[in-house]
Amino acid sequence: SGILVATAFDLYVAICYPLRHSTTLTNPVVTKIGLAVVLRDIMLILPYPFLVRRWPYCRTNIIPNTYCEHIAVVKLACTDISVSSYYSLSVAFLVI
Repeated sequence: SGILVATAFDLYVAICYPLRHSTTLTNPVVTKIGLAVVLRDIMLILPYPFLVRRWPYCRTNIIPNTYCEHIAVVKLACTDISVSSYYSLSVAFLVI
């Protein structure tokens, strides 16, 4: 979603201010936008490993997928996972 917002900003500048596009979106500005997108994503995803680490697992710790998605790990936990559910819901609303 961050890349889509950056692309939308680029298109906005290109359509509304076509003669100032190259002076508005210079290399430092594009770098700052890209860094903001990456930092936002890191800040939103970083709490997930810490949440997963503190749960006990009573079944096998093998995930049936080839990739480690958060919800597959949550299903393996045998404890209350409401904190993760609330955080996931708040992240979904913050991203929108």
